[in-house]
Amino acid sequence: MGGGGTFRADQVEFAFAEENTDGTSPSPVSDNMGSIKGGITLPDVSYEWDPFYGVGREGRGRKDIHQGNQSFRGSIPQIYMLHEGSRSILEMVLGELSGDFVTLAGTNPGVITAVDETTMTDSGENFESGLSVKDGNYAVFSGISVGYIENETGTGNAVVTVWPTPHRNTAAVPSPVSGWNGPQPAVGDEYEIRKTESVGVGNSDKVLVPLQNLNSMSWAVRHRNSTHHGGTSVGSNLTVNYLGGKINRATLSARQGEKLMLALDEVLFRQLTHDSGLPSTSVAKYGAIGTGVTNTKIPAATHPTEEPMVFSQGTLNLFELTNSFAKIRSFSLSIDNGLTEERYLATINAAGGTTVDQVPFELIEGNRVVTLEIEAVMETREYWEHLMRQGQNDALTAKTGFDFRLTFSSPASATELFHIQGPATASPVQLDTASGSDITSNTAQSGASNVGCVITESPHEIPAEGEALITVRLTIDVPNLVMWWADD
Repeated sequence: MGGGGTFRADQVEFAFAEENTDGTSPSPVSDNMGSIKGGITLPDVSYEWDPFYGVGREGRGRKDIHQGNQSFRGSIPQIYMLHEGSRSILEMVLGELSGDFVTLAGTNPGVITAVDETTMTDSGENFESGLSVKDGNYAVFSGISVGYIENETGTGNAVVTVWPTPHRNTAAVPSPVSGWNGPQPAVGDEYEIRKTESVGVGNSDKVLVPLQNLNSMSWAVRHRNSTHHGGTSVGSNLTVNYLGGKINRATLSARQGEKLMLALDEVLFRQLTHDSGLPSTSVAKYGAIGTGVTNTKIPAATHPTEEPMVFSQGTLNLFELTNSFAKIRSFSLSIDNGLTEERYLATINAAGGTTVDQVPFELIEGNRVVTLEIEAVMETREYWEHLMRQGQNDALTAKTGFDFRLTFSSPASATELFHIQGPATASPVQLDTASGSDITSNTAQSGASNVGCVITESPHEIPAEGEALITVRLTIDVPNLVMWWADD
């Protein structure tokens, strides 16, 4: 018989954190995603075995089996969304969370006067006077590109060096190569300097801008045995860190009478470490508990105290953004980042010895596919008219599509708002109300140079007997997204 202990669901600690270095667990691991309601499928390793039956052998049974690729896939089906507490996990879904733009010596937005693979120049700016007096680190936002920067010094300095990750080239976390996250901007492009969530900002207005290359994260879980707390026997506690994670597919959804929910449909990881030294410390991927780079981290779990956002506190603006539709029964917004696992030719150092390990070497982002599905009570014929216009080259939707915006208010205050909008606004995204590209305006962003949302299908249904209302189910192809929060 076993040792008599059990691993119970009420004695599990779980947290996540953005990684400083892809594939290395940071310390501490202490972020929460919201109120996790639907359980967690942890990304324990799965093996692709290649069975060998042989030729000319007796019997129909397998003669041998060869180890194939190893994968790490997890999911969380139901997370209640919080106004403040869910921002960090949405950042992992889409891109970079930043605060308001930083006003520097020159104009804002600025204009790039010179640019190369690793630097950006604005000859009318003095970055030293604007950034050296501010705490924290910043990023250049220009179009779909981001370049992370540090405090710049030097009198009259008009040049900043950019890095592709929020962690730059610091002594603690060296970045191998400077450069842009996304395509290199061009001379004449506008840009903004923003403080990013990755290096810490308060709960002021935030905008979540899509990135070409997603930041990676770690999951940490600690199972506490009901009998053998911290013991060294086979029944003792178990702590596992899942490393190099990126969210492949996620869904934001809500329906009448329920909470606003996020599902992490598939999260891919590159590796794991654990603290189980049994049957000996030579077990691959073993890492003693601690705070060092090679150690397995205990999650510093935090428990949210916010109330979740609810469906009845939401509004939907569709088509020209001036049209608000109240009789929405449900919506589902799915985001597919198109990740692929790349393995290449590599040797991995594990457990103090060099071994050939068939784990993913890196996770590469593909095309981002965004789909919005809505079930609405047919209160207006406008749904029908826009469906017809998808096949008509008329003046309203001649290859321009349309916009949508979902807005939810926080249970704590009606003036604390969470917005989701597609397509994303012009470059660069701004929060100042004086700007023509202000994302809080009702100015449509779709146009000849930014083809907006289009309806794939929109059948309206005559219900079966016993049901009174005609409903319409819209499936909408969305080119891209931006999310932002307005705080009280």
